[in-house]
Amino acid sequence: MNFEKLKNKVDQAENTLEANERRVGADVRQLKDSWRALWSPGRIIVVGLASGFLIGRAEPLQTVARSGGLLRLSSTLMTLFSGITAASAAGDAEAAVETGEEEARRTAVASEPLAAVAPGLAASADSTRRRRRQLPPDANDSAAQDYLERLASAARQAGGNG
Repeated sequence: MNFEKLKNKVDQAENTLEANERRVGADVRQLKDSWRALWSPGRIIVVGLASGFLIGRAEPLQTVARSGGLLRLSSTLMTLFSGITAASAAGDAEAAVETGEEEARRTAVASEPLAAVAPGLAASADSTRRRRRQLPPDANDSAAQDYLERLASAARQAGGNG
């Protein structure tokens, strides 16, 4: 094929393409016009009411059913968080008890020379030490348990679980 024939063939394809573009453009304009004419204000209102009624009938029941899962998930996460916080608080309480016992030992050593100077003060320190020793071994555990229960209660109230 020579160059002139190829050029004519390309021109013919371009003309065909332009004609198709014009025809599609005219079809789109006609579709837009008929679409706009179809949607009169009365039809828009009727379709809006019908679709609103159908969505209103179906959606609230599904939303209520789904929200229960979210509520349970948030409750579980709050319980987990309060458990972690309670474990941390129990560790802090244990450290405080150990520090208090160490301080009591230091006080006992320091109060022995004072016994000669102030017998009443030494007796008071001895009675305090005796009271600490007389506490049942579960006293620290019950105090920690009470603290954990209060923390869990506060977490439940903050989470909205009552």
